[in-house]
Amino acid sequence: MIKKAAGAHARVVATDLLHAVKNERTVQIMLLILIVSLICWKMPFANIFLYPFKLFVTTVHEACHALVARLTGGNVQMISIAPDESGLTLSAGGIRPLISMAGYLGTAMFGGMLIWWGKRPADARFILQMIGTVILALTVFYGGGGPFSFVSMLFIGAAILWVSRKANDAICHMFLLMLAVQTTLNSVLDIQTLFLASVMGVQHSDARNMEAMTGVPAIVWSILWGAIAVCILVFSLWVSYRPQARAGNTGSDSSVTAGLTANSASTDPILLEQELESSLADLKLNTAAAGSEGQKIKIKPKEEKEKKKK
Repeated sequence: MIKKAAGAHARVVATDLLHAVKNERTVQIMLLILIVSLICWKMPFANIFLYPFKLFVTTVHEACHALVARLTGGNVQMISIAPDESGLTLSAGGIRPLISMAGYLGTAMFGGMLIWWGKRPADARFILQMIGTVILALTVFYGGGGPFSFVSMLFIGAAILWVSRKANDAICHMFLLMLAVQTTLNSVLDIQTLFLASVMGVQHSDARNMEAMTGVPAIVWSILWGAIAVCILVFSLWVSYRPQARAGNTGSDSSVTAGLTANSASTDPILLEQELESSLADLKLNTAAAGSEGQKIKIKPKEEKEKKKK
């Protein structure tokens, strides 16, 4: 029973996502960015264009570690970003398992939030301003991991703020979609790298930290985080861009809506107005007829009494 329900829900999600790909312009733009990014991923010179975005994702990863450390009562000492796109967050106290999990899962969740925000072009400028401000604040308070780390975080935050201040609304929206695609793509591919590192026995990773704290092998943690990241990506796309409820599913039984067909919403507005006026006229006639019938019912008892008296 559960298996059938899960299969039916998966088919609904797949159908909705296919509908979004065919009809939603924002989803089509993100899909195009994804294809171009994957093509450029292995090209040496084209990959340079993606390098700042990879550093942005690393910054988000480390910021998620720092955020959970603070939320669980710990202190953040430093956030560091390396030229090889790796990062390090030094913290003391807090709930260590949650802090270790926050990097990969937090990045996936942030990518899902960017997808959600991306469906509102009017809010893109404000979202970019918030992201750039937070990164600059992290740079000032915790960006002490060396010159490269400090300059990189400073450049990323300043560049995002510059785009939000100087670019028009369309460019701001496109840039936000670019950040959304790069964040979700890197969150999934980074977990793939983590999986390979766990297989090869690399000692310094979030999965290895979880293995040391829980006894569960690092490869299990990497698979689990990868599955959760993919689910977050699919869920965020589905929730953000699934088709809206159709007018035929509103469940209204009124005589006004009964006169409107399912195709009226897509026809000419004049025809729609004529149908509505016709339905209202029918409703008035029915009301008048019902009133006359009520008057007859009230009159009949009086007539019968008068006949009995005679």
